[in-house]
Amino acid sequence: MTSSIITKKRIAKAFKSVLKNKDFEKVSVTDIMEVAQMRRQTFYSHFLDKYELLEWIFRTELQEQIIDNLNYISGIGLLHEIFYFFDQNRTFYKALFAVQTQNDFLSYFQDYCLQLVVKIVAEHSQEHSIHLPQAEKNFFFHYHAAALAQTIKSNLNDETSDFFQLAQHTEDLLLSFLDYHSDHRRAIHG
Repeated sequence: MTSSIITKKRIAKAFKSVLKNKDFEKVSVTDIMEVAQMRRQTFYSHFLDKYELLEWIFRTELQEQIIDNLNYISGIGLLHEIFYFFDQNRTFYKALFAVQTQNDFLSYFQDYCLQLVVKIVAEHSQEHSIHLPQAEKNFFFHYHAAALAQTIKSNLNDETSDFFQLAQHTEDLLLSFLDYHSDHRRAIHG
């Protein structure tokens, strides 16, 4: 890992720590860098402002959690990992999704969810010999990616939500919908 990445991760960790006690709007670069125990100028060597830092954290963590694991973990395993990740980082992501910027974090997140849903569908379809027309698969991908992103976002605000149970419900819903749709197509088209 390069020293630039290490520095960015250190700044990000400090930022997440500050966000536990302060609203995003009230967090200053000085606050972040005091916790990071680094000079304020170091922040500006890596980020334009706290919004760019926020976006970098979001993209980096989702890259590490989803994209980097696509070839190593099953789609369903990755689905459960994502729910666990958001449960463990609830405070930060609750704050992130509440920030009103020109960057639409929900859309970014939905793109990552889309890749996950595509993987789940491909694995389940291969395992159960399910063949759906591409147009139907595309609808399924986008519909469930949007639902997954919104479900996670909405449940970040509910401190009582059980992310383990949500992961299981989401898995059951995705797979049963796919199986039902496949069975329904077979019944109609023979």
